Amino acid sequence: MMTFVGMPRALVTLRHTPDRRSVEAALQRIGYTVRATGDHAVSEVLLHSFRPLLMISDAIDLFPVVSALMLQVRRCNEIYVIVIGANTHAERIAILRHGADEALPTGVASEEVAVRCQVLMRRSREFLHPTLSLNEATHLYFGPLIIDLARREMTVNHFPIASTRLEFDLFAQLCRRPLEVCSRDELVKTVWGPTWVGDTHIVDVHLSNLRRKLNERAPELRFMHTVRGIGFRLTDDLLQLAVHDLASSRTLQMQNRSLGVLSS
Repeated sequence: MMTFVGMPRALVTLRHTPDRRSVEAALQRIGYTVRATGDHAVSEVLLHSFRPLLMISDAIDLFPVVSALMLQVRRCNEIYVIVIGANTHAERIAILRHGADEALPTGVASEEVAVRCQVLMRRSREFLHPTLSLNEATHLYFGPLIIDLARREMTVNHFPIASTRLEFDLFAQLCRRPLEVCSRDELVKTVWGPTWVGDTHIVDVHLSNLRRKLNERAPELRFMHTVRGIGFRLTDDLLQLAVHDLASSRTLQMQNRSLGVLSS
């Protein structure tokens, strides 16, 4: 069974103050650690600092269009989202399709909201497993860059990058170790196999081709840095963007854990 350090953390962002306070109190009664705010700017800060496992929000955040706050949240599949204010069948369907885990009507009892939170937390999600590493993740996020390891696809600013098999495999290794330098020898052994014999600078050729493709979609951003005489790493510019994006920051936190570094 999945276990959590401390009690589950819930973020309540309902705009209506009485509803927000009522849900906050109901969650606290069952032992949850809760933060509550009706301010989206504060909510975004709390997503990074408080790191909730649950979020209780208004329907307007996902219907008829997805809010900027929810665009960040739904990229992080370890955060459960319960929406209140879905009063019609069409609204409930749209809200669930937009990424919510539960869609409840206006006036739902706060005790029911708390129970539904408990039900969601009993379900396992792979991302929450304490032993999950970057090698096991299926998606890696770095600001505008998304690596889909399962489908072997990458996008920059939502544009697909037509990488070759070798380009993808090499760059995926850099993205799995975003805080480290990957040597040419390591990349060759991982991508071509331990018995491959040849000039390790073949890595430079493939990554140079990929760098050109990435820069066509984001000319203002450098993606890879060449460490002279050693190999390659992701650039500080890309990591800095990742720190300010919710899904990307979780990617970095996974490697912090794998390196034994305590994240702040």
